[in-house]
Amino acid sequence: MRQPPRFIPDRPTTCNISDLLNQIADFIDRNPDWAENPDSLNKMAVAYSILTQNSEPDMVTDEEYEFVISISTALREGMNNG
Repeated sequence: MRQPPRFIPDRPTTCNISDLLNQIADFIDRNPDWAENPDSLNKMAVAYSILTQNSEPDMVTDEEYEFVISISTALREGMNNG
């Protein structure tokens, strides 16, 4: 019988966070006007919420951090305009 892993992290690893950020970047590439589309704005808000609830700023690179801040800004502007 297979043995369970010895260590199960209680938070995602930096690799998991980078994978999520890559998925968000792919979504933005496929939907460049996501901030103007209410459905896409809501999808991004859910992804952003998952990201921020499961990660800390020290889990990302400076470039990834700036990317997350730009999403946050666009979400705030989109929610205020909608």
